[in-house]
Amino acid sequence: MALPSAATPKYKLVIPSLKKSVTYRQFLVKEEKALLIAQHSEDPDVMLDTLKGVIASCITEKINVDDLALFDVEYIFAQLRAKSVGEIVDLVLKCDTCTDPLATVKYSIDLTKLSVDIAEGHDKKILLFDDVGVIMKYPSFSMIKRMEGIDTDNIDGLFEVICLCIEAVYNSEEMFYARDQSMEELRDFVNNLTQTQFKKLQRFFDTMPKLEQRVVFKCPLCHKDHDKMIRGLDSFF
Repeated sequence: MALPSAATPKYKLVIPSLKKSVTYRQFLVKEEKALLIAQHSEDPDVMLDTLKGVIASCITEKINVDDLALFDVEYIFAQLRAKSVGEIVDLVLKCDTCTDPLATVKYSIDLTKLSVDIAEGHDKKILLFDDVGVIMKYPSFSMIKRMEGIDTDNIDGLFEVICLCIEAVYNSEEMFYARDQSMEELRDFVNNLTQTQFKKLQRFFDTMPKLEQRVVFKCPLCHKDHDKMIRGLDSFF
């Protein structure tokens, strides 16, 4: 006879990029154990695969985690963590100036209050010249491994990410989907843009939604005021 198992409560969240409501449960001991093992492995691939599995298991509807934007994954996991471990996370923030290890402040963040905000003027559809434009897609979970080693702080790295994130090129008569083009064709298209047109694509990434929280604190030693944004899962946990 099977042993009894506890019923887990269900919650709802809205996936930011899809504006879709889904039901989820908190992660269980077996899933928390898998996350801890992955964290201790210090292997990014193991951590990503484990995170993907936990999200897929905890959302009750069928959903392809690989297709989710990175900020979707970050937001979903923050909500899972809030219901599974606790809503409040205590961060230790360091002073930007002092080298003394005591120049830190404990800062509490309520994970349920985190949100993914879309900047004003941000649009996935970008007109480049005449009637020609592109429809962009956000970097997805499945793109992470393809983007490993790409330095987005330099122009070549940004160029490669832009090509990966083009969903379609369009004009007034036709739609050219990126899935039907080679990477070389996409690179040629971007290479032949002017600097002004290229900056329109760059702005898409600069204004892309992010999981972030503004924090304001004062160093206890030098009394310097800090006002900064913390972003991404690594910053919150």
